[in-house]
Amino acid sequence: MRRVRAGRGFTLLELVIVVTVIGILAGIAIPAYFGLVSNTRAAQAVADLQAMRAAVYLYYGDLGRWPNESAAGVIPKGCAANLPKNFAFTNKWYTLDYDNWVPLHRQGRAPAGTTTAIGVSIICRDPKLLTRIQALIRNAKFSRISRTKYTLEIATLNGF
Repeated sequence: MRRVRAGRGFTLLELVIVVTVIGILAGIAIPAYFGLVSNTRAAQAVADLQAMRAAVYLYYGDLGRWPNESAAGVIPKGCAANLPKNFAFTNKWYTLDYDNWVPLHRQGRAPAGTTTAIGVSIICRDPKLLTRIQALIRNAKFSRISRTKYTLEIATLNGF
């Protein structure tokens, strides 16, 4: 005579198999998701750098001179009109910094090893994000200034 199970629940083996499958899927999906998020942040940073670069070129085209230096996280005077609406120089992951090193070059105090006179820098504490940004920027000079600061060159001492 065969006994009938009182409950129609799952056996321990079935539960272990389901949990194992869910764990494997999570082990694949979670790192892929974080990689996607990191790539998205890097693409946004490159878009911000390029937008700032275009705004500075437009400023130069309109006035025949480069904008004055501004503090990190502050949009240079006169450039805001040429930037997209709600453009921010700071966010949770990085800060932009417009650099006008022409006066420093004249005084011989510009960052060592660079001929960049005008640039827009990105300041970030995440070295992986900076590496991803650098990989995305291909047709422009993107130099390391310090461990947390990289600069996209807009103009050199010799011009564009």
